[in-house]
Order: sequence, then structure tokens, then C-alpha cells
Amino acid sequence: MLPSFYIENFRIFNTLSINRLGRVNLIVGRNNAGKSTFLEAILLYASNASIEVIYNLIASRQENYDSNLPHNLNILSLSPIRHLFKGHKIPNLIEPGFTLAIKEDQESLSIRTAAFIIEISTDKRTRRKLNPEELENIEPDYIDPDIEIFVVSEHGESTQLLFSQNWEFRDSYREARFRLNNQRTQNKYGPIQLVSTQGLSDEKAAQLWDAINLTDLEKDVIKALTLVEKSIIGLAFVEGERSRDRVPVVKLENQEERIPLKSLGDGVTRVFHIILSLVNAKGGVLLIDEFENGLHWAVQESVWKTVFQLAEMLNVQVFCTTHSRDCVHGFDAAWQDHQQAGAFFRLFTRNGSVSVQEYDIETLSDSLETDVEVR
Repeated sequence: MLPSFYIENFRIFNTLSINRLGRVNLIVGRNNAGKSTFLEAILLYASNASIEVIYNLIASRQENYDSNLPHNLNILSLSPIRHLFKGHKIPNLIEPGFTLAIKEDQESLSIRTAAFIIEISTDKRTRRKLNPEELENIEPDYIDPDIEIFVVSEHGESTQLLFSQNWEFRDSYREARFRLNNQRTQNKYGPIQLVSTQGLSDEKAAQLWDAINLTDLEKDVIKALTLVEKSIIGLAFVEGERSRDRVPVVKLENQEERIPLKSLGDGVTRVFHIILSLVNAKGGVLLIDEFENGLHWAVQESVWKTVFQLAEMLNVQVFCTTHSRDCVHGFDAAWQDHQQAGAFFRLFTRNGSVSVQEYDIETLSDSLETDVEVR
């Protein structure tokens, strides 16, 4: 479990340091204060800069469109991965890139550029990373056919090649997937699940349901659904209008017909996606963007209490964002019952830089009672 977190030069962040994280964390702040970006940073770090995660983050923000930048720049400078760096610019070889870490000087993951030279011996062809002294002899616009520039991730003594200057973004992604296919290891922080503001696709939800179907975890999901609709007694996925589609349906007490889950409203669907993702993150990390979406204020406290209980039982660390004061109230009530498990902090912009204010349980409760703005 992450005890704290440090970010440097990632997207809109200059530097940001969270001193204490809990098992269940709620992040608040105004629009463009960096809430979703903070979740992205956690996702990147927990996945050890997975090439799949990077590609999906860029695609989710539609940053992989053709921006018609000047074509006198090299391919890597035009790559959509530039949007992950502060200022939307990929650093040159002597610049640090961005860093994610437990603390500023502990267990850091750095994404930056690095140069490699191709060395050929009698029996193999290898890449060797150039050291700082060798980099000093490379002119900025000089191109050597034996030298290749990559965006890399560096974690401890390990360096992983991500995107090459010689490949377009999608081609570089496919090449990296192929190259790294046999090198994948389990995430240090366990399985990672993400519930976006739009929730899960039916395909993803079906996949997660299959993973827990006919287990005790299925019962936890059904129990959570009754927080919104008390008559639900069962759930399954059935074939949709097209044979490849799978549709979630529920069985209601004293009703013979199975009902499409989504016909019961956004609240039931949101709870389903949150709790289904939570139980599939057993031993790992769950990220929820805009927790309150679709949830009536009256059920939010109950949903939060379920999240706290299951997160502790299943050893899951949860990170959520919200804009809603009702959501904060619900979180506060659940935190009172699990005082060692929660953490709450607010991101805000000051002098063009994102800062953080951390709250303990007493400070948050006092702020809510006196109607101090905490969002």
C-alpha cells in the first residue's frame, strides 16, 4: 500500500507531495485542479509505467489526434506522449523528465529520454545506453544512424524502453507491446482497476463479473446493489442484440422476468461498477473518478461504508475524486467508523502552481460542521 506520494513535472504539476495516504483516499478540488491527473499519476506508478496504461491514458484524453505540428520536428517531439510532461514537451537528453515516487528521494519512477547506441558483435546486436559524458558530445540536431532516442521509464536500476524516435506513436506502441510481451511481471501493488467518470463498458463489466462469478465476492456485489434497489436478489450477463454483446440483467424479488440492470437507473449501475471493480482489485489498487456520478445523496454514506469495509477486508487501496459536498459528507461519516483507514486532501491552484491541503478526521468534520468550503 502506498503510504505517501510525490509528483514532479507530470502534466500540470510542478511538484506535489502527499505526506500521508490511507486505505481509502478522497481527493477534492475545483475543475482543472489536478484531481484526475493525480489518479493518472497513481495509475502510472502502480503499473510501473505499463505501455498499455500510457497508451490508454493518452487515448482517453484524445491526445493522439493529428495536431498538425511543424514537420521540421522529429517524430518523438511530435509524439502524443509529450502531453504527459509539464509544458506538453518531451525533455531533451539532459533534462530530467517527470518523476513519480513514494517520497521525493524514495522508490522513484522516472520517465525521460535516453540515447542508445547499437553495438554489433560476432553473435548478437545489442543496445547500450549512453552515459552522461557521451551525451555531452552529441549535438542537439545531430543524427547518427547507430544512435536511437527513446522515451524510457527508469525504476531503480531497471530501464524500460517505451517509445522510439524512429516510429510513429501507434507503431511504436505496437512494437513496444511485442518487445515487452515476454517481460511482463505482476504489478508491485497488485491488480489495478479504474472506474472512469463514465463507468465501465459492458464488455469490461462482463469480464470482471466472470472473474468473480459463483464466488463469495459475487454476494458482496449483490449486497451492495441492494443499497440502491432493495429487491435485487441476483445478477447475470446475457447475450445482447448482437451475439458478441453481453448485457447485465438482474432478478428482482417476487418478479419472474429478468430486468436489464441499466433500466433501474444510473445509481444502481454506478454502484455495480464501483463494487465490481473493488472486489476485482483484491490485494491491489482501485481508482474512481467522480465517485458520486449517478448516486443520490441519500445513498452515498452507505456506499462509502461498503467501500471502507470491503477495502479493508480485501486489502485494496482506494483513490477517489469528487466535486460533491454530499459525497464529502458521506465519506466523513464512513471515515468516523474507520478512523485509521481514511485520508482526505484538497488540490488547489496558487500562483499558477497546484498545491495540496491535507485534512485529518477532526479538521474535515469541523470544516463540514462550520460550512467551510472543502471542495
